[in-house]
Amino acid sequence: MEAIVSRVIPYATMQGKKQLSREATIAAPREFVYRLFMDNAELANWAPVVDRVINETGGDETGLGRTRTCGVTMQGKQGTMVEECIEAVGDTRASFRVVDDSFGFHRMLRDYGFTAHFAGAASGTHVRIETFYTPTNILWATMNVLFMRRKFRGIVDELLDGLRMLAEQRQPAAMSLPHGRSLNS
Repeated sequence: MEAIVSRVIPYATMQGKKQLSREATIAAPREFVYRLFMDNAELANWAPVVDRVINETGGDETGLGRTRTCGVTMQGKQGTMVEECIEAVGDTRASFRVVDDSFGFHRMLRDYGFTAHFAGAASGTHVRIETFYTPTNILWATMNVLFMRRKFRGIVDELLDGLRMLAEQRQPAAMSLPHGRSLNS
């Protein structure tokens, strides 16, 4: 069994308040789902809000420290989001913080980021995405309660659905055979 590689940028834990947690089960192996999630070249294929990855810089072989600039469309409005991978725990967990955006989230929210957790399940992989941020003032705290959290919940559900559909479509052949049979049996 391969050792899990854990990489975290020092002092780069999620600082925002946990706002939501959404889950899905994907009928594909955990290692495969994690690699698909971490592959910036595949991001636009499963993340409906992402049109393309414009640029990616830095980082190590696990993705830790890599910054990606994404062209995105949210509610018909095009813009960019810049995210940095601050934690990469092989096949288990990855965390990203939003370092810049053209939508003005940085004026509404502090410490915006998310963590994706991957766990083996009898039917494939259990994925949980947690979103963290702190509204910058009482106005945005009120807006968060009234509608922003619900909007983010919908976006995360779309992300999980997209990841599930692409992973299940591309899963290794052995996983898709009935009754756990492999190609060699």
